[in-house]
This record gives sequence, C-alpha cells and structure tokens, in this order.
Amino acid sequence: MILPLKSYWKKILSCLLAAILCVSVLAGCNGKDKSSSQDSTTPGNKGGETSGTESGDTSSSGEKVDPIAYKDPMDISIAVMTGFTQSDSRVEKMLEEKYNVDIELVVLPGWTDAPSKISLLMAGDDMPNIMWWWGMDSEFLQWKDAGLLVDVSEYLNKYTNIRDYYNKMDPKTLFYATEDDGAIYRIPGDVSEPSCECLWIRRDWLDNLNLDVPTTIGELEEVMRAFTEDDPDGNGQKDTYGLGGDGYDFRSFWPWIQSYDYTHYDRFTVDDQDTVHYGPAQENTKKWLADVADLYAKGYITPNITQDTDRDEEMANGGFGVTYSWCAYNNPDAQTMISFYDSNPDAKWVPIDLVKGENGNPEEDPATSAAWCYFAITKTAADPERLYAMYDDMCSLDNYVERRYGVEGEDYTFDENGLYQPVIGPESEENNTRNIGLNLFHNLFNRKDEGLISNTPETTALFKKSGENSRDRAAQLVEWKNPASLTAWVDCRTDIEDEKNRYMWGVVAGTESVDTWDNYIATLNSLGLEDVLTEAQEVYDLEKQKLEDYMNNKVNQE
Repeated sequence: MILPLKSYWKKILSCLLAAILCVSVLAGCNGKDKSSSQDSTTPGNKGGETSGTESGDTSSSGEKVDPIAYKDPMDISIAVMTGFTQSDSRVEKMLEEKYNVDIELVVLPGWTDAPSKISLLMAGDDMPNIMWWWGMDSEFLQWKDAGLLVDVSEYLNKYTNIRDYYNKMDPKTLFYATEDDGAIYRIPGDVSEPSCECLWIRRDWLDNLNLDVPTTIGELEEVMRAFTEDDPDGNGQKDTYGLGGDGYDFRSFWPWIQSYDYTHYDRFTVDDQDTVHYGPAQENTKKWLADVADLYAKGYITPNITQDTDRDEEMANGGFGVTYSWCAYNNPDAQTMISFYDSNPDAKWVPIDLVKGENGNPEEDPATSAAWCYFAITKTAADPERLYAMYDDMCSLDNYVERRYGVEGEDYTFDENGLYQPVIGPESEENNTRNIGLNLFHNLFNRKDEGLISNTPETTALFKKSGENSRDRAAQLVEWKNPASLTAWVDCRTDIEDEKNRYMWGVVAGTESVDTWDNYIATLNSLGLEDVLTEAQEVYDLEKQKLEDYMNNKVNQE
C-alpha cells in the first residue's frame, strides 16, 4: 500500500470514517492492585508452572483455551492512540473483570510524534504487549527480523472471529498481512470499505438556482460556475464557491481524476498489459491537472484548497457547494454535518452518483485491501495465546458492539424504525467526562459490517454502492504486500513525492505551467523514478502470482 507523504493520516483517518481523535500524552502505570492470589495457574504460563484452567484446556496441547476461564490474573499493556484513551474507564474495568486481566493503556502521542514514540517503545524495556502502528513498513521488517513480534498464524486459525471477519469482508486483507512462509506477525487493525467516499452537493443551492443534479463532468462544471457566480445562498454577496475540499492530497479532484484511465494522485497503476506505472507521472495525470487548473483559475474552487486546509471547518461556514468526501457523512451522528447544520439549518447536503467523465465510466476512488494500520503481540507478552484468544473474543460481533457503543438501553437505544439512537455517543463529551470508555481500542480491529450499528440503512447502501462502483478502477491500482520490499522506492520516495506535490499543486494554483510536464517527468526520472519502476515491475509480477496462489488455495480449502 502506497501512503501519501503529506498529512494524510491525520485525516483518514477520520476515512476513514470521519473524525479520529488524537491525544498527546503517554500513559504510565495504572496503579491497580496486582496482589490478588488465585487457586490455579494460568494456561501457557511462561514461568514453567503446570498450566490449566478450571475446564482443563491447555494452550500447549493444541486445543483452544477459554479466555474467560483463567483464574490467575494477567497484566497486559496495550498501545492506543485513537478512540478512547483514558485509564480506568467503565469499559476497561468490564473487560478486566471478564478476562481476569489488569490493563495498562500506553497512550501514544498524536500523528506527528507517534512514530518516534513507537520506535522508542519497541527499542526499550517498556515495550507494550500489544503494539499498534501505521506506515512504518521498514520498521516492521526490523522488528520482525529481531524477533520482537509473535507469529499468530496458529492462533488466527484457532480463534476465528478476526479471521472470519476479514475473510468475509475482503479475503485479500489477510494475504497482505501474511509473510511468504505463512507466518503472521501483524494483525490488520482497520480496513476501509471497498470505497468510502462519494460526491456530495448542496441540494438547496440547486433548488435555489433551478438546476438539475449533474450527471456528466460538463454539467458538474456548469453547476460549479453557477454556485460561484449566481449567488446560490441568496445573500447578495459573491462569497461562495463551486468545489471545496481538503488540501492534504488531491482526492478532492477525484471527479476529474477518474475521468481518465490509469492515473492516480499518489498510487502506482497497472495497465491492460500488466505494466506498472507511477500514477502521478502518467500522461493522463497531465490532462486532469489541466482540467482542475482551469477551474481553479476561473475561481470555481476554494482558493486555499492548495494548502493543508480543513474542509470540515469550511463546510460549517457554508462556503462551497460540491465536495468529494466520506459516505459516513450520511449518518445523523456525523459531527461534520452536525456542525454544518448548526450554522446552516435550512441547507441540505446530499450524496449523488459520480458524474461521467471523458472515459464514460464513472468510478469511485477505491480503498486498499491491505490495512492502513496494524497491531501485533510482542515478545513481552507473558502468554501470547491467552492474549490473542482474549482479543479475538473481544472482537466477536456482540462484544465489539458493547465495547464501541456500550449497553443497549443505557448507552444507546433503537427507535421505532430500528435506527441507532445514542444516549451517550462514543464521540460525545459525556463519554469522556464520565470516563465511560466507549470506543476503546478503536483501530485495533475496527468492524465495518453489521457491528457498525450507527450506520443507517441508507448509509450502508451508500457504502455498498460506492464500493461496487470502484471495482474497475481498483483493478488499475497496485497494492504492495510489503512496501518496504521496494528498496528503490524507499530510498527516493521522499524526493519524488516532494517534487510531485510541488509540481502538481503548482499547476493547480497557476504558479506552474502544465506545459512544463516534460521537465517534471525528467526531474522525477533524475530522482530515481525509472529505477523505481523497474523494481516495481519485478515485485508486482511476483506478488500477483503469490496473490493468485493464495486465493486459489483459499477456494480449495473452502
């Protein structure tokens, strides 16, 4: 999976699904009583004692162990950054009592500082029993080779909640987490739906100007012109724009990007001949850049989109009428939309079908099958199997819902139409002030199926439709099993992406001419792109065959 260099992860992660919370403190020891004595020893105890539960199951026998049957307590430390991060919450205490464990939350700092902290923790004596990370592909290889991570492949096929979930959602997810020898050292933490974004438009502005919902790129551009020049909010001022979005990458321009085949704003692509290309260096990228630059020059796009802007804030201010953004905005508890309607109670954002571009095949922006984040059991775990069995049990459908949303009738209800109604929402201030702990261990396995009870049926249908409409484009994009295996890309990625961002944003803003495209390509090649593509082709050919073998074996096993 190729990740953007700019501050992508501080948002996506929102992808993902809207609002991810960041914190900037590191939790220390929680100070709970660790002195209680028990009658029996723990299965798999690393101290060499005879192990067993009340039922007699043992981890050493190859049989499943019951994570709630242990009579001996176990101390566990878990690295967290997103979701709920306060210690001693109601949910945490519930889990401690259920599994007879004592949990220490190791709270990572925010997105900028977390990688350094993760590296320090993995190099020190205070390594958490469960570590969470994103990106850090080279570091993962170092941790694995140094023996710091536990191979959980045996456990994954013994305790099957996590395995069955990913196989149901996308069987390729576990392929990208599995080593060539079958070992699994990293467990997928969060994977988006096949596609999780769609085109949104101000329905009230369309109505005010007697405009139809656009169905082609030309009609969309005319709507953007009208939203900019024809006073759609009726305030008599020229203070509105057609398109708005985040400036941390180029996905806001997806309606134009998808109009041309074999291009992308930051990923590698593959054509019908199985030839690998760098999406931002494809000739079709020059075409959509020219389209967007023209619209920007006409004033139809918010001026500060070329910077690392906050779309959510601009949406709340009602400054633009078209955006390409998260399907999850369709939920009534979407904070971005709540903030927007607080300021604009008579307005109406609606999702619409993606417009047809030059290729006549409207395609949503696909997410990757590979996880964007992972967690692992480290060598410090006293009993890795007990820990995995516990976590797998926590990820069962019912347990996941309770951990994320709380207790039905106390923390949430369902209305007469069967729709989720939060009493205390996982993102609410009350969840924090009362230290309830809803959404604990977010992104250490984040379900996107029926466990996401906050999705309305309409939102579920929107995700499904967006995913189905992304499959042709998904076949044009390359995923990497281990991005760090592209050594040439690792060596020069920063330089190439810096130049890519400088040139492409320059073209959009009008400070760089699209006519200098050949110079841009020459610069990328001088920075090592040709060597990158040579290596990428070799890796792609190998991984394509491995994926085919993996999927064929899976089918045969079933």
